[in-house]
Amino acid sequence: MPILRSLLGIFVAAAGCAAAEVGDPVGLEFFEARIRPLFVERCYECHSGDAKRIEGGLRLDTTSALRQGGDSGPIVAPGKPDESFLIACVSYADDGVNMPPSGKLAARQIADLRKWVELGAPLPAANDAGPQAAAKKSLAIDEQARNHWAFRPLQTHPSPTIADRSWPRQKLDWFVRRQLEEQDLRPAPAADRRTLIRRVTFDLLGLPPTFADVEKFAADASPDAYERLVDRLLASPHYGERWGRHWLDVARYGEDNPTNESTCKAPRHPYRYRDWVVKALNDDLPYDEFVRRQLAADLQPGLPPEELAATGFLGLSPVYHKEPKLSGDVIAMILADEWDERVDTITRGLLGLTVACARCHDHKFDPIRTQDYYALAGVMASTRLVERPLAATTPEDMRRLQDTQEAIVDVELRLSYAKAMRKTAEAAGEPTAPFEAQVRKFDAQLKELKARKLFAGPIADGVCDSGVWIDDADPAWTSLVFRPDRPRDLPVFVRGNPARPGEIVPRRFIEVLSSETPRPFAHGSGRLELADAIVGEAAGLTARVIVNRVWGWHFAQPLVRTPSNFGALGERPSHPELLDDLAARFVESGWSLKRLHREIVLSATYRQSSVHPQAGGPHDPALVDGDNRLLWRMNRRRLEPEAWRDAVLGVSGRLDLTSGGPSADLDDPQNVRRTIYGKVSRQNVADVLRLFDFPDAKQHAEERTPTTTPLQQLYLLNSEFMRANAEALVRAEAGGAKSPQGRLRAVFRRVLQRDPSPEEQDAARRLLRRDPAADVDPWPLLVHGLLAGNEFLYVD
Repeated sequence: MPILRSLLGIFVAAAGCAAAEVGDPVGLEFFEARIRPLFVERCYECHSGDAKRIEGGLRLDTTSALRQGGDSGPIVAPGKPDESFLIACVSYADDGVNMPPSGKLAARQIADLRKWVELGAPLPAANDAGPQAAAKKSLAIDEQARNHWAFRPLQTHPSPTIADRSWPRQKLDWFVRRQLEEQDLRPAPAADRRTLIRRVTFDLLGLPPTFADVEKFAADASPDAYERLVDRLLASPHYGERWGRHWLDVARYGEDNPTNESTCKAPRHPYRYRDWVVKALNDDLPYDEFVRRQLAADLQPGLPPEELAATGFLGLSPVYHKEPKLSGDVIAMILADEWDERVDTITRGLLGLTVACARCHDHKFDPIRTQDYYALAGVMASTRLVERPLAATTPEDMRRLQDTQEAIVDVELRLSYAKAMRKTAEAAGEPTAPFEAQVRKFDAQLKELKARKLFAGPIADGVCDSGVWIDDADPAWTSLVFRPDRPRDLPVFVRGNPARPGEIVPRRFIEVLSSETPRPFAHGSGRLELADAIVGEAAGLTARVIVNRVWGWHFAQPLVRTPSNFGALGERPSHPELLDDLAARFVESGWSLKRLHREIVLSATYRQSSVHPQAGGPHDPALVDGDNRLLWRMNRRRLEPEAWRDAVLGVSGRLDLTSGGPSADLDDPQNVRRTIYGKVSRQNVADVLRLFDFPDAKQHAEERTPTTTPLQQLYLLNSEFMRANAEALVRAEAGGAKSPQGRLRAVFRRVLQRDPSPEEQDAARRLLRRDPAADVDPWPLLVHGLLAGNEFLYVD
């Protein structure tokens, strides 16, 4: 049966697919980056305009053909993967048709197809010319392309004219107020001091203020009280822990790999990158240098060796198993997928562009050529993931460490195969001598490798310059060959297939972001030149992207609601001049993130109440701006799992504020450290993270999407973590000669930083009337209820 039947429904489901087309930028981005390359690789040979014969009447290279389907009709139910014949086929169901017939797709490819169907099987707008025709027409990189709003040079803007000149506290407020006035809206009043200190303390530290902190701030009538509070919070070492966790989402930080086979074992020292991020943010390392060091600290002369931990940004990239028994073509595709993920993380994370969509063809929506993609992929193909000493050592010792670790993996694999063959021969009653010899040889090699004296100081997982090639001269054993200091320019992989190389593309920067024709990178892999271009020629775009992310982390809604896509499919900013002005002044101020935070949290916009006095009435601002895009009030938001867990531990008196060091299991009841110091697994995510919207660490996370599920509530009500902390808090307040009312007040002050209301006191008294016959202490129940309540879980 032709491969057609297995892939027919991927593209059809005509009505459903049409509903998920233009207007769904996330879905279209996913289709272009993950689904179309899969179709190109596995389907186009029989199902495109270039096919010798279009099998089953199905073309997969145009949107209109995809909607129409083939001779067998649609087999995808948009949004319902379990009801889609496509998913059954590619999953090799026992009682169904198994497709493709040449071999089952990789697990991650099937997962991508399921996700695409769940998204509604989105497709781009009709393009009957197809990608082949588009490829033949040269994509213009001209002034019009460079005039896209996000690519323009930064410029500051004068404060606009507004009616109420008394409201602004910072320059950004003038832009917000002007757009409110244009819609005849008024901002919410300022939040009260108790609300404000809780908000800004959670925002900057990820921890709640103490009752004493709240009372002191509420009683401080000095005009600079809030400014002094903000400066104190920004100077706290806990600031880097809070904002480091935000950055780790962008960097898709993980401490293992998606699988754990011999060629993709977990890195040994991942926490050193995390600790570097925390320290860099606490030190207010300028953002341009923050980027440079993560991409190329090893190529910057004069940096202390401990700064090499920064290269964990790439050194902790997801790695997949490369079984030596596989063919060179298969290994090449795995490598190409890994390079693709790194290009995607760099370009979406730092530049807000979906460059990976140009892997198989010129970008369908943005002025990014396939040559741009392979120019960056060549940088990744010239970069090796290695362990880096964090103390002074010789280049020879460093290379010995790297080569020995690689050799151990290879010899261990060969030894395991030799032992397996020996066992098979023995079971079959055949001679085992040939395999005995191999076992002895590899065992001796392994002992020699492990006996080598290697660098014994602190080590981080990072990168170095080294081209990687595939050696498949031995048909029984495919291996990778690393050539230090020998960079590699990649050819264009025709339709994304490494087995079909096209023109060679020199390593260079993206053309549309370059002021002139980009020059080839001339120094090593080109990572440092790439970093310099990102914060140099593309400084305007880079600054807009990070300023937008910081704004979104403060307001729970960025100015550009597609923070990793500033291209044509992305949304335009709600306040264009505000974003430009903030980004321009961010660069002028030396790329200081702390200065950016300070301006945002000191603004009148940030200090607004989350409740508007006109809400619910005839002049409710929500009638004009239901999403609060114009910021007529502050957004109420739920704490992330890290801040919530830390707050529970903090108010119970159990939180260990020790910073840095190896990670601990977050599912371990004895782990009471801050959540940022918990293990982040790409395989088995801790319950508290998995249930509360922690992003997939296998790929760059654009943003977190809050959900509300029954499992979350069950965790809050029934988890051992909640019970243990409620009991710890009760024990902490049980001592002394406090009356029940005094004890209740102390509990409220710990958990909610306030005294209980008369109504709450009455309800508590009823709960605390202990039945002598009942063997249950009501105090932990009361505390548990407070910890699970919305007032604790949400920030106003």
